[in-house]
Amino acid sequence: MSGTAGLLSSVGQSDRAMLAMAPRESTSTLRRILTANQLMAPACGVVLPRLDEIPGEHRFLADDQETIALAEILVESDTGAVEDWEKSRRDPTNYVSLTLRRWIRDHGGEAIGRRFDLDMTLSDRLVDYSDERGPEGTLYLIFDPDSAAFVLLNPTIELLGSVHPHLPATFFRHFVGSLNRWVRVYDYHDAEERVDMLREWYEDEENAEQYEVPDIEGCTPKCLQERTLSLRGLKDLHHRMRNKEVRVLVGSLLELCSISRQAKRPEFTEDMGEQLMDSNPPLPCLLAAFSSGDAVVGCFDDEAQTAMETTPHPNLIIPLQLAEPSSVREGFRTLAVACETLAAASRLIDLMPGNDDGVIAREEQR
Repeated sequence: MSGTAGLLSSVGQSDRAMLAMAPRESTSTLRRILTANQLMAPACGVVLPRLDEIPGEHRFLADDQETIALAEILVESDTGAVEDWEKSRRDPTNYVSLTLRRWIRDHGGEAIGRRFDLDMTLSDRLVDYSDERGPEGTLYLIFDPDSAAFVLLNPTIELLGSVHPHLPATFFRHFVGSLNRWVRVYDYHDAEERVDMLREWYEDEENAEQYEVPDIEGCTPKCLQERTLSLRGLKDLHHRMRNKEVRVLVGSLLELCSISRQAKRPEFTEDMGEQLMDSNPPLPCLLAAFSSGDAVVGCFDDEAQTAMETTPHPNLIIPLQLAEPSSVREGFRTLAVACETLAAASRLIDLMPGNDDGVIAREEQR
């Protein structure tokens, strides 16, 4: 998660509810090489933690050699642009930052910024305030949300169900599944787990029957229990569709599915596990609810109150091994696929009826 206040901007105006998460304590011991400020968009939506009174930039000067090594690899591999070297005033940290910004812009940054409020950081460790860094010569690209995007599903489910009985469940499965390859989506399955946990807590209480839990089953459309189509089956159905609006929706979903599979998510290594052994689950990048204020939103709101009691696990960790230039090239390719997946998801949400309010209001100058 971001360690700089400059990355956490004010929430945009919207008619939907803002679900604030409890802030964690700030720290002055961040060991950050650089943070790419607001690479994606100003904040808007379901609000995640805010950190106050933290400087806008940190540089871990003891490891500047790693930044220099990374900058050199970026130039030699044509990942970075030569002209950015002059723009950076020949500063390796600034050059790497410019490269990250350019890379995201070229791989869907504008589309991402319409819906998602994300922070990407280059660091030598996974926990800001920890003295335990990763292996020597390893840097991490870390993806995390500053706030969760919000999508309403019921209008789309109703539209798809009017065309084919299996479309709603198929759409939900592939939409959420494609995003979950790269970032965390909070949906009714997460809410069901929350309800099961609440029931376990209440079992040993006196008068347990007096406790009410959110009715997830009641707000979940029954059509989601239908059999889902495979991607091949969905493609075949897409070719036969006559409803233009649904055809465009399904075509955009197929694009999302294709993009999300173009790279493999980096494996979670033993050294990552050691750094994150006491971490909470990742913060959601997207809250997928059926209607505004339904039981899924209620469970999200409930969980949000304790989400930051312990440092959350990053959504995506891309390790860069500086001794292996191929690792850096592969890492940036993986970053590109992750960005393009989010961009495709944003474009798809734009097409989904009932989601006009989820667009982030951008400021001309930050």
